[in-house]
Amino acid sequence: MDITEKMLVENDSVQHYYINRENYISYGQSQNFQQLYNSKTNRYFYPKNGNIMYLDAANAFGEKVKFKGISEEKIVLGKLCKGIEMTSGENSTIYFFSEEIKVNPEPFKNHNLGGFGPYLKETGGCLSLQIISKYEDYTLVMTAEFIQEIELTKDGFDIDALIVK
Repeated sequence: MDITEKMLVENDSVQHYYINRENYISYGQSQNFQQLYNSKTNRYFYPKNGNIMYLDAANAFGEKVKFKGISEEKIVLGKLCKGIEMTSGENSTIYFFSEEIKVNPEPFKNHNLGGFGPYLKETGGCLSLQIISKYEDYTLVMTAEFIQEIELTKDGFDIDALIVK
């Protein structure tokens, strides 16, 4: 059963991610702030009930993540993507990534939330172009629609500037 419309009541259908050498930030389709990761403090910021909350990204939720390569490959945005499966307890996520699109994994090495740091280490810093997360009740598929290299300033990753908005 496709529950896309039901999920869109509470969630944006599009997220815009910006990543530099040591941080990332994302906004929803209406340019509403979704999340910010700062590698110097290892803090993950997110909005909740009109406030900006944060977590120590070193703290993972759930069981330790495990990886295994899969034989399936896909073409996403014209790029050949290899697959890797990450499991944590009962949850399973398949990432399709291109070796052409990567970051240095070192600044993200302590980012354990969602297994992001371990994923980057496992793939040599490759960013995923498609993610398929399998949960007990549903499967979530997220696919990149475009990638664009742009100049980013440090101010764009400043949580204090976001709070003032």
